[in-house]
Amino acid sequence: MAPTFYHYLPAPMDEKWQEQGRGLRPRYLVAAALVVLFQAALVTLLIYFAVRANSEACRDGLRAQDECRNITHLLQRQLTRAQDGLLQAETQANTCNRTVVTLQDSLEKQVSQVREQQARIQELESKVMTLNQELEKLRTAEEASRTSQKNSASSVVLSSLLMFTVMLILLF
Repeated sequence: MAPTFYHYLPAPMDEKWQEQGRGLRPRYLVAAALVVLFQAALVTLLIYFAVRANSEACRDGLRAQDECRNITHLLQRQLTRAQDGLLQAETQANTCNRTVVTLQDSLEKQVSQVREQQARIQELESKVMTLNQELEKLRTAEEASRTSQKNSASSVVLSSLLMFTVMLILLF
């Protein structure tokens, strides 16, 4: 075999492993004990919170939360329906407003036409009155001319009758 150069004397391996094992064993035991204590604390806390989560107050809170969620959804649906109704009402109001504006325009046109027709009627009535007055004047003038013609005709007839009588008398 080859010569070995060690600064220390070779020792049997069994003794070395035993010395190292004894020094590490208490450390492992302490660490294991701490881990077990930590796990026990976690399990205890888990049990405590599980019991607390399943308590009557917690279940009441969950029921209240579910009820609030249901009521919130119901209110949201009602709000949506109300908003839809409002939108429809606004649409109908806009339609009605446009109809009112259209009807007002038509009414204003009709009123202006009626005023124009009334003005035309008044104008025609004044012309009729003027024509009636002229007609009346012409009638009175015609009657005056007739009476004068009758008078002149009756005087002609009278004079002719007188002449006829005079001739008859003279002839007999």
